Amino acid sequence: MSVQTFVATTAREGLARVRQALGDDAVVLSTRPHPQGVELLASAYAELAAPDAADLATEGASGSRILNELSRLRGLLQNQLAGFAWGSARRRDPRRVMVLQSMFAAGFGSTLARTLAARLPRGLDDDATQRWLRQVLIRNLPCVAAQDELLDAGGCYALVGSTGSGKTTTLAKLAARAVEHHGSEGVALVAADPYRVGAHAQLAVYAELLGVALHLAGDPDELANLLPRLSAHTLVLIDTAGFAPSDPRSRAFDRLDAIGVQRLAVVAASQQGAAIEQAMARFGRGAKACILTKLDETPQLGAALDSLIRHRLALAYVTGGQRVPEDLHRPSAAYLVDRALKGGRLATPYALEAEDWPLFAGVEAERDERAAMRG
Repeated sequence: MSVQTFVATTAREGLARVRQALGDDAVVLSTRPHPQGVELLASAYAELAAPDAADLATEGASGSRILNELSRLRGLLQNQLAGFAWGSARRRDPRRVMVLQSMFAAGFGSTLARTLAARLPRGLDDDATQRWLRQVLIRNLPCVAAQDELLDAGGCYALVGSTGSGKTTTLAKLAARAVEHHGSEGVALVAADPYRVGAHAQLAVYAELLGVALHLAGDPDELANLLPRLSAHTLVLIDTAGFAPSDPRSRAFDRLDAIGVQRLAVVAASQQGAAIEQAMARFGRGAKACILTKLDETPQLGAALDSLIRHRLALAYVTGGQRVPEDLHRPSAAYLVDRALKGGRLATPYALEAEDWPLFAGVEAERDERAAMRG
Protein backbone atom coordinates (compact mmCIF):
# COMPACT_ATOMS: atom_id res chain seq x y z
CA MET A 1 0.00 0.00 0.00
CA SER A 2 1.44 3.34 -1.10
CA VAL A 3 0.81 6.09 1.46
CA GLN A 4 1.59 9.71 0.63
CA THR A 5 1.94 12.68 2.91
CA PHE A 6 0.38 16.04 2.08
CA VAL A 7 1.05 19.28 3.96
CA ALA A 8 -1.20 22.30 3.49
CA THR A 9 -2.14 25.46 5.33
CA THR A 10 -5.77 24.33 5.72
CA ALA A 11 -7.65 21.05 5.66
CA ARG A 12 -9.64 22.18 2.58
CA GLU A 13 -6.45 22.91 0.67
CA GLY A 14 -4.99 19.57 1.78
CA LEU A 15 -8.03 17.62 0.55
CA ALA A 16 -7.82 19.39 -2.80
CA ARG A 17 -4.17 18.32 -3.14
CA VAL A 18 -5.07 14.75 -2.22
CA ARG A 19 -7.77 14.56 -4.90
CA GLN A 20 -5.51 16.16 -7.46
CA ALA A 21 -2.71 13.68 -6.83
CA LEU A 22 -4.65 10.46 -6.12
CA GLY A 23 -8.05 10.98 -7.68
CA ASP A 24 -11.54 11.55 -6.37
CA ASP A 25 -11.68 8.08 -4.73
CA ALA A 26 -8.59 8.71 -2.58
CA VAL A 27 -8.81 7.72 1.07
CA VAL A 28 -7.51 10.03 3.82
CA LEU A 29 -6.04 7.77 6.51
CA SER A 30 -5.21 10.38 9.15
CA THR A 31 -4.78 14.07 9.81
CA ARG A 32 -2.78 15.90 12.43
CA PRO A 33 -1.50 19.42 13.15
CA HIS A 34 1.67 20.52 11.37
CA PRO A 35 3.84 23.62 11.83
CA GLN A 36 2.72 24.74 8.35
CA GLY A 37 -0.96 23.95 9.00
CA VAL A 38 -2.16 20.37 8.67
CA GLU A 39 -0.63 17.07 7.59
CA LEU A 40 -2.69 14.39 5.81
CA LEU A 41 -1.79 10.77 5.12
CA ALA A 42 -3.68 9.44 2.10
CA SER A 43 -3.72 6.54 -0.33
CA ALA A 44 -5.44 5.72 -3.60
CA TYR A 45 -8.50 3.53 -3.05
CA ALA A 46 -7.27 0.83 -5.46
CA GLU A 47 -3.99 0.45 -3.60
CA LEU A 48 -5.77 0.43 -0.24
CA ALA A 49 -8.14 -2.31 -1.40
CA ALA A 50 -5.54 -4.59 -2.96
CA PRO A 51 -2.10 -4.24 -1.34
CA ASP A 52 0.69 -6.56 -2.38
CA ALA A 53 3.51 -8.05 -0.36
CA ALA A 54 6.15 -5.80 -1.88
CA ASP A 55 4.22 -2.67 -0.97
CA LEU A 56 3.69 -3.89 2.56
CA ALA A 57 7.39 -4.54 2.96
CA THR A 58 8.48 -1.17 1.57
CA GLU A 59 5.82 0.77 3.44
CA GLY A 60 6.29 -0.92 6.82
CA ALA A 61 7.35 2.28 8.53
CA SER A 62 4.38 4.19 7.14
CA GLY A 63 2.05 1.38 8.15
CA SER A 64 3.36 1.50 11.69
CA ARG A 65 2.86 5.24 11.73
CA ILE A 66 -0.72 4.82 10.56
CA LEU A 67 -1.43 2.28 13.28
CA ASN A 68 -0.03 4.64 15.87
CA GLU A 69 -2.23 7.44 14.55
CA LEU A 70 -5.29 5.22 14.59
CA SER A 71 -4.49 4.13 18.15
CA ARG A 72 -4.15 7.76 19.22
CA LEU A 73 -7.42 8.70 17.57
CA ARG A 74 -9.14 5.74 19.17
CA GLY A 75 -7.91 6.85 22.58
CA LEU A 76 -9.18 10.40 22.03
CA LEU A 77 -12.54 9.11 20.85
CA GLN A 78 -12.79 6.72 23.80
CA ASN A 79 -12.06 9.50 26.27
CA GLN A 80 -14.68 11.74 24.67
CA LEU A 81 -17.28 8.98 24.68
CA ALA A 82 -16.50 8.21 28.34
CA GLY A 83 -16.95 11.90 29.13
CA PHE A 84 -20.30 11.89 27.37
CA ALA A 85 -21.27 8.74 29.26
CA TRP A 86 -20.31 10.42 32.53
CA GLY A 87 -22.54 13.36 31.77
CA SER A 88 -25.36 11.04 30.76
CA ALA A 89 -24.93 9.02 33.96
CA ARG A 90 -25.14 12.19 36.07
CA ARG A 91 -28.47 13.02 34.48
CA ARG A 92 -29.82 9.47 34.47
CA ASP A 93 -28.58 8.18 37.85
CA PRO A 94 -27.10 11.03 39.92
CA ARG A 95 -27.08 9.03 43.17
CA ARG A 96 -24.73 6.38 41.77
CA VAL A 97 -22.46 9.13 40.48
CA MET A 98 -22.55 10.65 43.97
CA VAL A 99 -21.30 7.38 45.45
CA LEU A 100 -18.46 7.21 42.92
CA GLN A 101 -17.45 10.82 43.52
CA SER A 102 -17.56 10.47 47.31
CA MET A 103 -15.40 7.36 47.27
CA PHE A 104 -12.91 8.59 44.68
CA ALA A 105 -12.50 11.88 46.56
CA ALA A 106 -11.83 9.99 49.81
CA GLY A 107 -9.11 7.87 48.20
CA PHE A 108 -11.01 4.62 47.64
CA GLY A 109 -10.13 2.70 44.48
CA SER A 110 -12.29 2.32 41.41
CA THR A 111 -12.90 -1.43 41.86
CA LEU A 112 -14.60 -1.05 45.22
CA ALA A 113 -16.28 2.23 44.27
CA ARG A 114 -17.86 0.77 41.14
CA THR A 115 -18.96 -2.35 43.00
CA LEU A 116 -20.77 -0.38 45.69
CA ALA A 117 -22.25 2.12 43.22
CA ALA A 118 -23.73 -0.76 41.22
CA ARG A 119 -25.44 -2.09 44.37
CA LEU A 120 -26.95 1.22 45.46
CA PRO A 121 -30.70 0.74 46.08
CA ARG A 122 -33.06 2.74 43.90
CA GLY A 123 -35.16 5.60 45.14
CA LEU A 124 -32.79 7.08 47.76
CA ASP A 125 -32.34 10.81 48.16
CA ASP A 126 -28.93 12.44 48.67
CA ASP A 127 -28.88 12.08 52.47
CA ALA A 128 -30.08 8.49 52.36
CA THR A 129 -27.43 7.69 49.75
CA GLN A 130 -24.65 8.99 51.99
CA ARG A 131 -26.04 7.08 54.97
CA TRP A 132 -26.25 3.91 52.90
CA LEU A 133 -22.63 4.30 51.74
CA ARG A 134 -21.43 4.88 55.29
CA GLN A 135 -23.25 1.84 56.66
CA VAL A 136 -22.05 -0.43 53.87
CA LEU A 137 -18.42 0.60 54.42
CA ILE A 138 -18.73 0.12 58.19
CA ARG A 139 -20.33 -3.28 57.75
CA ASN A 140 -17.63 -4.45 55.34
CA LEU A 141 -14.59 -3.15 57.19
CA PRO A 142 -13.27 -6.22 59.05
CA CYS A 143 -12.17 -5.53 62.63
CA VAL A 144 -11.08 -7.94 65.35
CA ALA A 145 -13.95 -8.22 67.84
CA ALA A 146 -13.43 -7.00 71.40
CA GLN A 147 -13.86 -10.52 72.78
CA ASP A 148 -11.02 -11.70 70.53
CA GLU A 149 -8.47 -9.18 71.84
CA LEU A 150 -5.09 -10.53 70.71
CA LEU A 151 -3.13 -9.28 73.71
CA ASP A 152 -5.55 -10.86 76.17
CA ALA A 153 -5.42 -14.26 74.48
CA GLY A 154 -1.63 -14.33 74.35
CA GLY A 155 0.45 -16.29 71.88
CA CYS A 156 3.49 -15.70 69.72
CA TYR A 157 3.26 -12.86 67.20
CA ALA A 158 5.75 -11.42 64.70
CA LEU A 159 5.24 -7.92 63.38
CA VAL A 160 6.00 -7.85 59.64
CA GLY A 161 5.86 -4.98 57.19
CA SER A 162 7.69 -2.56 54.96
CA THR A 163 10.67 -0.49 56.02
CA GLY A 164 9.52 2.52 58.02
CA SER A 165 6.02 1.23 58.71
CA GLY A 166 6.54 1.64 62.47
CA LYS A 167 6.96 -1.98 63.57
CA THR A 168 9.37 -1.39 66.47
CA THR A 169 7.37 1.45 68.03
CA THR A 170 4.15 -0.49 67.55
CA LEU A 171 5.71 -3.54 69.20
CA ALA A 172 6.65 -1.41 72.20
CA LYS A 173 3.06 -0.14 72.46
CA LEU A 174 1.73 -3.69 72.32
CA ALA A 175 4.22 -4.83 74.94
CA ALA A 176 3.36 -1.99 77.30
CA ARG A 177 -0.35 -2.76 76.98
CA ALA A 178 0.31 -6.49 77.51
CA VAL A 179 2.35 -5.85 80.66
CA GLU A 180 -0.68 -4.15 82.17
CA HIS A 181 -2.65 -7.35 81.61
CA HIS A 182 -0.13 -10.17 82.04
CA GLY A 183 2.62 -8.55 84.11
CA SER A 184 6.24 -8.16 83.05
CA GLU A 185 6.96 -11.86 83.66
CA GLY A 186 4.30 -12.86 81.17
CA VAL A 187 5.75 -10.90 78.25
CA ALA A 188 8.92 -11.49 76.24
CA LEU A 189 10.37 -9.52 73.34
CA VAL A 190 12.53 -10.87 70.53
CA ALA A 191 14.72 -8.70 68.30
CA ALA A 192 14.93 -10.45 64.93
CA ASP A 193 16.13 -7.58 62.77
CA PRO A 194 19.80 -8.11 61.86
CA TYR A 195 19.76 -5.43 59.13
CA ARG A 196 18.74 -2.11 60.66
CA VAL A 197 21.46 -0.35 62.64
CA GLY A 198 20.33 0.37 66.17
CA ALA A 199 17.18 -1.77 65.99
CA HIS A 200 18.23 -3.95 68.93
CA ALA A 201 19.34 -0.94 70.99
CA GLN A 202 15.99 0.78 70.50
CA LEU A 203 14.09 -2.33 71.53
CA ALA A 204 16.43 -2.83 74.51
CA VAL A 205 15.45 0.60 75.86
CA TYR A 206 11.76 -0.30 75.68
CA ALA A 207 12.40 -3.70 77.29
CA GLU A 208 14.28 -2.12 80.18
CA LEU A 209 11.58 0.47 80.78
CA LEU A 210 8.88 -2.22 80.80
CA GLY A 211 10.93 -4.70 82.81
CA VAL A 212 10.48 -7.50 80.26
CA ALA A 213 12.98 -9.98 78.87
CA LEU A 214 14.62 -9.27 75.51
CA HIS A 215 16.14 -11.99 73.34
CA LEU A 216 18.03 -11.97 70.04
CA ALA A 217 17.43 -14.12 66.96
CA GLY A 218 19.51 -13.44 63.87
CA ASP A 219 17.59 -15.72 61.50
CA PRO A 220 14.53 -18.01 61.42
CA ASP A 221 16.60 -21.00 62.56
CA GLU A 222 17.77 -19.18 65.69
CA LEU A 223 14.20 -18.07 66.30
CA ALA A 224 12.95 -21.66 66.01
CA ASN A 225 15.50 -22.78 68.60
CA LEU A 226 14.66 -19.85 70.90
CA LEU A 227 10.87 -20.18 71.02
CA PRO A 228 10.68 -23.38 73.13
CA ARG A 229 12.66 -21.58 75.85
CA LEU A 230 10.03 -18.81 75.88
CA SER A 231 7.03 -21.10 76.31
CA ALA A 232 6.54 -19.97 79.94
CA HIS A 233 5.63 -16.47 78.73
CA THR A 234 1.99 -15.75 77.92
CA LEU A 235 2.84 -13.37 75.10
CA VAL A 236 5.91 -13.28 72.85
CA LEU A 237 6.32 -10.33 70.49
CA ILE A 238 8.91 -10.49 67.67
CA ASP A 239 10.33 -7.47 65.89
CA THR A 240 11.34 -8.40 62.32
CA ALA A 241 13.37 -6.68 59.63
CA GLY A 242 11.58 -4.29 57.30
CA PHE A 243 11.71 -4.98 53.58
CA ALA A 244 10.09 -3.54 50.49
CA PRO A 245 7.21 -5.80 49.39
CA SER A 246 9.13 -6.67 46.22
CA ASP A 247 12.29 -7.68 48.12
CA PRO A 248 12.82 -11.46 47.83
CA ARG A 249 14.00 -11.53 51.45
CA SER A 250 10.45 -10.74 52.60
CA ARG A 251 9.46 -14.29 51.60
CA ALA A 252 11.35 -15.55 54.63
CA PHE A 253 8.40 -14.42 56.76
CA ASP A 254 6.33 -17.25 55.28
CA ARG A 255 8.52 -19.67 57.23
CA LEU A 256 7.23 -18.27 60.52
CA ASP A 257 4.00 -20.25 60.20
CA ALA A 258 5.89 -23.53 60.36
CA ILE A 259 7.40 -22.69 63.76
CA GLY A 260 4.14 -21.60 65.35
CA VAL A 261 4.51 -17.84 64.97
CA GLN A 262 1.49 -15.83 63.86
CA ARG A 263 2.08 -12.73 61.78
CA LEU A 264 0.63 -9.25 62.28
CA ALA A 265 0.93 -7.11 59.15
CA VAL A 266 1.98 -3.56 60.03
CA VAL A 267 0.92 -1.13 57.29
CA ALA A 268 1.46 2.63 57.32
CA ALA A 269 -1.82 4.30 56.32
CA SER A 270 0.06 7.43 55.24
CA GLN A 271 1.46 5.75 52.12
CA GLN A 272 0.12 6.11 48.60
CA GLY A 273 -2.63 3.71 47.65
CA ALA A 274 -0.37 1.66 45.39
CA ALA A 275 2.19 1.21 48.19
CA ILE A 276 -0.53 0.18 50.64
CA GLU A 277 -1.85 -2.37 48.15
CA GLN A 278 1.63 -3.85 47.62
CA ALA A 279 2.25 -4.08 51.36
CA MET A 280 -1.14 -5.67 51.97
CA ALA A 281 -0.65 -8.21 49.17
CA ARG A 282 2.82 -9.19 50.39
CA PHE A 283 2.65 -8.95 54.18
CA GLY A 284 -1.09 -9.37 54.65
CA ARG A 285 -1.30 -12.71 52.89
CA GLY A 286 -1.54 -15.35 55.61
CA ALA A 287 -1.38 -12.79 58.43
CA LYS A 288 -3.52 -13.15 61.54
CA ALA A 289 -4.57 -9.49 61.43
CA CYS A 290 -3.41 -6.03 60.44
CA ILE A 291 -2.24 -2.98 62.37
CA LEU A 292 -2.64 0.40 60.66
CA THR A 293 -0.01 2.88 61.77
CA LYS A 294 0.63 6.62 61.36
CA LEU A 295 -3.00 7.68 61.32
CA ASP A 296 -1.84 11.04 62.64
CA GLU A 297 0.04 11.52 59.34
CA THR A 298 -2.86 10.38 57.15
CA PRO A 299 -5.30 13.04 55.90
CA GLN A 300 -7.18 10.51 53.76
CA LEU A 301 -7.82 6.97 54.96
CA GLY A 302 -9.73 5.73 51.94
CA ALA A 303 -6.90 3.76 50.31
CA ALA A 304 -6.05 1.87 53.51
CA LEU A 305 -9.67 0.96 54.27
CA ASP A 306 -10.23 -0.01 50.63
CA SER A 307 -7.34 -2.49 50.78
CA LEU A 308 -8.52 -3.98 54.09
CA ILE A 309 -12.03 -4.48 52.73
CA ARG A 310 -10.91 -6.12 49.49
CA HIS A 311 -8.32 -8.38 51.14
CA ARG A 312 -10.71 -9.24 53.98
CA LEU A 313 -7.90 -8.81 56.51
CA ALA A 314 -9.13 -8.05 60.02
CA LEU A 315 -7.89 -4.85 61.62
CA ALA A 316 -6.61 -5.45 65.15
CA TYR A 317 -5.20 -2.05 66.16
CA VAL A 318 -4.56 1.46 64.89
CA THR A 319 -1.80 3.79 65.98
CA GLY A 320 -1.19 7.51 65.65
CA GLY A 321 1.76 9.17 67.34
CA GLN A 322 4.90 8.09 69.18
CA ARG A 323 3.58 7.81 72.75
CA VAL A 324 3.91 4.37 74.34
CA PRO A 325 1.36 2.95 74.93
CA GLU A 326 -1.18 5.79 74.72
CA ASP A 327 -1.17 5.99 70.92
CA LEU A 328 -2.37 2.40 70.41
CA HIS A 329 -6.11 1.93 70.00
CA ARG A 330 -8.61 -0.74 69.16
CA PRO A 331 -10.27 0.06 65.83
CA SER A 332 -13.72 1.56 65.50
CA ALA A 333 -15.13 0.89 62.04
CA ALA A 334 -17.57 3.79 62.37
CA TYR A 335 -14.83 6.26 63.34
CA LEU A 336 -12.49 5.13 60.56
CA VAL A 337 -15.16 5.26 57.85
CA ASP A 338 -16.38 8.68 59.02
CA ARG A 339 -12.83 9.98 58.99
CA ALA A 340 -12.20 8.56 55.53
CA LEU A 341 -15.33 10.13 54.04
CA LYS A 342 -14.55 13.42 55.75
CA GLY A 343 -11.11 13.31 54.13
CA GLY A 344 -12.81 13.41 50.75
CA ARG A 345 -13.96 16.93 51.52
CA LEU A 346 -10.48 18.32 52.15
CA ALA A 347 -9.52 21.26 49.96
CA THR A 348 -6.25 20.17 48.35
CA PRO A 349 -4.61 20.77 44.96
CA TYR A 350 -5.21 17.07 44.25
CA ALA A 351 -9.00 17.18 44.61
CA LEU A 352 -10.95 16.81 41.37
CA GLU A 353 -13.08 19.77 40.32
CA ALA A 354 -16.42 19.43 38.54
CA GLU A 355 -14.86 19.90 35.11
CA ASP A 356 -12.25 17.22 35.84
CA TRP A 357 -14.69 14.34 36.28
CA PRO A 358 -15.41 13.69 32.56
CA LEU A 359 -11.66 13.51 31.89
CA PHE A 360 -11.22 11.24 34.90
CA ALA A 361 -13.97 8.99 33.56
CA GLY A 362 -12.17 8.81 30.22
CA VAL A 363 -8.89 7.79 31.86
CA GLU A 364 -10.71 5.14 33.89
CA ALA A 365 -12.38 3.78 30.76
CA GLU A 366 -9.06 3.60 28.92
CA ARG A 367 -7.46 1.78 31.83
CA ASP A 368 -10.32 -0.71 31.97
CA GLU A 369 -9.94 -1.30 28.22
CA ARG A 370 -6.22 -2.03 28.58
CA ALA A 371 -6.90 -4.38 31.49
CA ALA A 372 -9.52 -6.23 29.43
CA MET A 373 -7.07 -6.60 26.55
CA ARG A 374 -4.38 -7.98 28.87
CA GLY A 375 -6.92 -10.40 30.39
